Amino acid sequence: MPKATWVFGGIVGAQALVAAAETIEDKVPRSVRIRFLRPAPPHEPIRHTVAIVSDSNTFADRRVETHSGEDLIATTTVVFHSPDDTDLGHQHTMPAVAPPDDELAVRGAGFESIDLNTPPIHGHAAAPSLQRHWMRAPGTPTNDAVVNPAMLTMASDLFLVASAWRPIEGRSIVDVGTVMSFGLDFTVWFHHPVDIAGWHLLDVDTPSAANGRSLSLANWYRPDGLLVASVALDSVMRVRDR
Repeated sequence: MPKATWVFGGIVGAQALVAAAETIEDKVPRSVRIRFLRPAPPHEPIRHTVAIVSDSNTFADRRVETHSGEDLIATTTVVFHSPDDTDLGHQHTMPAVAPPDDELAVRGAGFESIDLNTPPIHGHAAAPSLQRHWMRAPGTPTNDAVVNPAMLTMASDLFLVASAWRPIEGRSIVDVGTVMSFGLDFTVWFHHPVDIAGWHLLDVDTPSAANGRSLSLANWYRPDGLLVASVALDSVMRVRDR
């Protein structure tokens, strides 16, 4: 397995959310939007600086600048809110999929995942961009209103770009020597409290890949069908020069 040459963007976003939450007392995360500016080398320390943009009774906005050494590598806007007590609401229906089977789980990066796709997402045969996984992060503290959204933010950046490459015959996101994908703009919206220690369905699709860019969209569902979060990732998509 080749060593990483940059810090994974999902970690940067998750850390920025946690840093912003240190300035909040009475609200929970509503959204986190990260603009990735440049890769961060793994050997450099990362520093997050939080600015208070606005505070109100219902909302709080924070801007986080993330530096690696002297370089600004990302800017993040985190919105916190006090959820309204209302019966108004609706959501998409969770897709019908096989229930999670612990025996099929693959472990890595602090998560467990089950690939529900045929062919598997890392194959080279052309396939629809739609892909689905069960995911969880065992050991995440239950009911922690900051750590759980942060872990879901990190998990959201693990599989989305793979969806963009699935329709391309002979290409796969795992071919790091010949394909290139990296995030430009990444947003997660939280609709309900998250408990990522338990299984959640990640439902991903890439409606467009064009002009060297791809846009992937995703929803996170609990096993009981509740839609807890939605994600959008705008990425660079290129073939490397040999």
